[in-house]
Amino acid sequence: MSAPVQTQSEAGGVGEAPSSRTPESGDVRAREWQEGWAVPVDRIDAFTLGAAISVEPDRIEAELAGLWRKAAERARSEGARFSVTRACLWNLIVHSDGDEEFLRTKRLIDEVSETVPARIISLHETSESADSLGYETPDGGPPIRAFVEANFRRSGNGRREVVAEEITLEAPRMAGQRLPGLVRSLLLADVPTALLVRNPTADSAWLPRLAPEVERFIFDSARLPHAEALVQVESLLRSLYRQDSNRSLAHVDIVDLGWLRLWPWRVLVASLFDSPDAAKALREVSEIVLHHAPDGEPAALLLSGWLCGRLRLRWQATHDRRVFTLSSTAGHHVRLRVEQASVQDAPAGIERVELRCGGHMFAARLQGDTRCIALSSHLQPERVQPVHGRPDPELMVAAMGVGGRDPLMYEALRHSAQLVRGGGL
Repeated sequence: MSAPVQTQSEAGGVGEAPSSRTPESGDVRAREWQEGWAVPVDRIDAFTLGAAISVEPDRIEAELAGLWRKAAERARSEGARFSVTRACLWNLIVHSDGDEEFLRTKRLIDEVSETVPARIISLHETSESADSLGYETPDGGPPIRAFVEANFRRSGNGRREVVAEEITLEAPRMAGQRLPGLVRSLLLADVPTALLVRNPTADSAWLPRLAPEVERFIFDSARLPHAEALVQVESLLRSLYRQDSNRSLAHVDIVDLGWLRLWPWRVLVASLFDSPDAAKALREVSEIVLHHAPDGEPAALLLSGWLCGRLRLRWQATHDRRVFTLSSTAGHHVRLRVEQASVQDAPAGIERVELRCGGHMFAARLQGDTRCIALSSHLQPERVQPVHGRPDPELMVAAMGVGGRDPLMYEALRHSAQLVRGGGL
């Protein structure tokens, strides 16, 4: 958990922290997180500046109520440079494993909270043991440490607008099974709940107990260590959530940030077949080839799953490691190859997508070292489309928006898992 730091009162001229963004040099949140920090003399200034404040786990709600009330009173005082507008659209549970991932996740949720006010409950599992911490809870178990802080944004007149709160629960991995009960007690009842777990294949004892209670499950397939992890994710989701008659997960929205990164590729590949002649040629597809960056194999398999779903292709056989035979509804065979390219950096991890359809070749490929994709076929002149990609905070905001849910994503995940496991769904 972040080390709360000593601050002066606002009147003392403390540099104001940028609202819900990556800490800058004058930001009170820029210091290293460490044990043994001193509580600021003025807790209200610390709270409204975004500093983390240590609280007892069973006093979280009471502390937050008091901090919000006193912050609102101070905001009404003459000369206050901040306003208080407490808002909440979501309960957002965010998990991080280890300090490095926690700091990276902290920057993400600080930026997201500026656009989407939420009660953020950050679960930080550390590698510490109770022995290394030097103390334990009265019942003999490892301690859970709790911190609260405010998230804020800049208004048009330059004033800080304090809008939402963030609660961090820090515990050693061995105490992770104790987190679900505490998290449930902190969820606001009148707003939906989202859960962000970047890599759900990691061993988390608390996940099966907490995940079934959320309305939106968010993960990041780009964080998976290998393509086989897609099978693990798909199996995990089926075990956590029951399926409806269409084999889709019921009562939960599944969102993959990696799938959202693939959006430019999906749009551009689909645009190759906009013309009637191209759409007719697509019926004769005989070979599909995808080239990916070294860390882009999960993305390439997910994109392959999307093509399988849209073209109604089913797995028939696996040759070597990433060479497959597929069959269409018309009964003809299609060869699919997923290969690693020499390129190190590519949009969403994809370097090239090629479809051979009869005597025609349709291709979308990365153009050199640029962030541009060239589209070519025998049926139209080549064109080049720049692809800038969206940063993770924007993807996360999209994931929590109305358009975050995409049934095609789960269809693509099912087909990609089928390819990897080499068998029926």
